[in-house]
Amino acid sequence: ATPGWQTHGPPMRTISGRMSEGSVVNDEWQTTHKTWAALAPHITQWRERQIWMPFYYDGECAGHLRGLGFSRVVHEDKDFFERVADPSFLASVDVIVDNPPYTAQDMKERVLRALAQSGKPFCMLLPMSVLHVAFVREILDMDQVQVLIPRRAYVRKQGGPELPFKYLMWLCYRAGLPRDLIFLRDIEDAVQGDESS
Repeated sequence: ATPGWQTHGPPMRTISGRMSEGSVVNDEWQTTHKTWAALAPHITQWRERQIWMPFYYDGECAGHLRGLGFSRVVHEDKDFFERVADPSFLASVDVIVDNPPYTAQDMKERVLRALAQSGKPFCMLLPMSVLHVAFVREILDMDQVQVLIPRRAYVRKQGGPELPFKYLMWLCYRAGLPRDLIFLRDIEDAVQGDESS
């Protein structure tokens, strides 16, 4: 195994995130407008709800979501683990939606445990391989798990080019979506389909 890379699933760095306790900034990515635009039609039930986007990176993702009609977005450069443990802050939140840094397995587990313990519905962009790990089945009621699968998720480093990633999914929990498995269209496919109608 190559140090710093996971050994199961698609090749992926195991270091990440600007979160407390031993994480690094190296593996944070901005989720671009295209990815949010592909997701937005499937989460319209949250358009007037208070959405917390806890993973800040460069702060631009809230603008993407607001531009798609989600006006009540909380997106601040604050520690995830401190805020998710703050009952008064959580009382102001209806749903949690974001792209967490792809961290080591133990950090993914800590993030998902904290999200599950928050009691809030959530939707996180994660590698598909997390569906296969035992801790997900241990901490989540699998009857409440729903998955939205994009053909590609577009991300970028600050100031860098937009890059398509495959093998990612929106892992949704207690989201109340109409189906448990939804395949998202690429935003270009959706635009092209609308123009040809």
